[in-house]
Amino acid sequence: MKSLPLTQLILALLFIISIQNDSNAQNQIAFLPDGTKVVLYADKTWDYFEGLSYEFDFNQLQDNQIPDFLRQGINVDKTALKIAVEMYLQGWRYTMPRPKSNQARWGNKDGRTTWWPGYWYNEKTQEYSRKTPNKQGNGYYDGDEQADKPFYEYGGSPSYPSRIQWLLSSKHGVKPNGKVIEKPIFKRRSSMQY
Repeated sequence: MKSLPLTQLILALLFIISIQNDSNAQNQIAFLPDGTKVVLYADKTWDYFEGLSYEFDFNQLQDNQIPDFLRQGINVDKTALKIAVEMYLQGWRYTMPRPKSNQARWGNKDGRTTWWPGYWYNEKTQEYSRKTPNKQGNGYYDGDEQADKPFYEYGGSPSYPSRIQWLLSSKHGVKPNGKVIEKPIFKRRSSMQY
């Protein structure tokens, strides 16, 4: 068996490494020597970073003054409001967890109870996420890219929602401080008189 010349061996190794890097490649933000921000794309092209622009004046945000398009009813600081507004404008909405039975109530940690878990849905991209989307270097919020919404699960009451989850939901659930705002699904049967 002949051995490959050293240059061919090095070229083969570089080719293998480049294939591995391409399979894991993601867009990255970088800076040019003059400080200009650029986006390096996975396909080895680049472009100047333009950033996101919103048709919303973030300077008007103040503590506890929730914009009309977000869910009301809690105290929240300006930082959380800014995150919620950014996520809202990018299309993210949250569906609160729901108990399946009267035994499955908020705060009941009995693992035998069944719940519809909370999840995130992006109305613009039609993506689902079980985890709260994280802000990326390019300004976009990315979820965990679940294929669809979850189904009923055993395991007891979920944690109380965060302020962001509350603001980006439209109904049901409990407030972030744990105060129940919905009535039980099942009503107690009144005694019959004969």
